[in-house]
Order: sequence, then C-alpha cells, then structure tokens
Amino acid sequence: MRALLALTLTALPLAALAQDPPASDPPLSAEDFEAFVEGKTFDTHNQTGRYGVETFLPGRKAIWRDAERCLEGTWRPQDDLICFDYIGEPYPYCWTYHDRGGWLTAWLNGDRTSEPIMLYPAEEVVTCEGYFGA
Repeated sequence: MRALLALTLTALPLAALAQDPPASDPPLSAEDFEAFVEGKTFDTHNQTGRYGVETFLPGRKAIWRDAERCLEGTWRPQDDLICFDYIGEPYPYCWTYHDRGGWLTAWLNGDRTSEPIMLYPAEEVVTCEGYFGA
C-alpha cells in the first residue's frame, strides 16, 4: 500500500504538468532564464527519468551531455523561445522555460501538448573533454 501511495504522489506533479497551464504561467524571458541558469548545471528529466545534463556558462554558452553525445553551443532568444545552437547540429533546439521555484519545466518549441522536460539543479559541471560516448 505504501508503494502505491508513493507512486501516486510521485506521478501527481508530472500529471499536473501535462494539463493545460494557467494563463499566468508565461515563459521566462531571456534575461530571467540567463539569471536562473548561468553558472549552474541541471539534470534533465522526462517522464521516464534523467536522460541528460547541461551546464550553462557565461556568455550564453552551454554544454549538453547524454549517453550518446556531448555538444557545445550557445543559446539565444527567439520570440518566447530559448534556442540552442550546438556545434555540428543542423537545426536549433528551441524551448519555452517556466520557473517552478528552484527548478524549470520546458516544452520543445513551446508546444504544451507535448511531453515536458524538467530541469533540476545538479552539482557536477559538464565538459566534453575526454568524452567518448557510452
């Protein structure tokens, strides 16, 4: 019974994220996003768990790392989106980010009908130095 209760309580925040957001939940501006993430690292989760980690460096630079690749790039505002241009990637990855009080929710291309990702503060700093993949 405790396991069922724990599973239910864990699923509640994810289920809430999938619902239509209130109109008072605008995406972070580029300035607010920069103030939130600069100099920090975040674990990135989807509904199945952690799948990557990203470090945000000064000058709007970022390093993304997951089991398959390590990408260095920059980010820039584009309307309500924050777009990442990674070296070697043909297209930018654009997201809307929303402050959740110490962590962020994001939707690819601002599409709130898609599965959100969650970014939680992490202790590590990501580099691509010596990266060979997994």
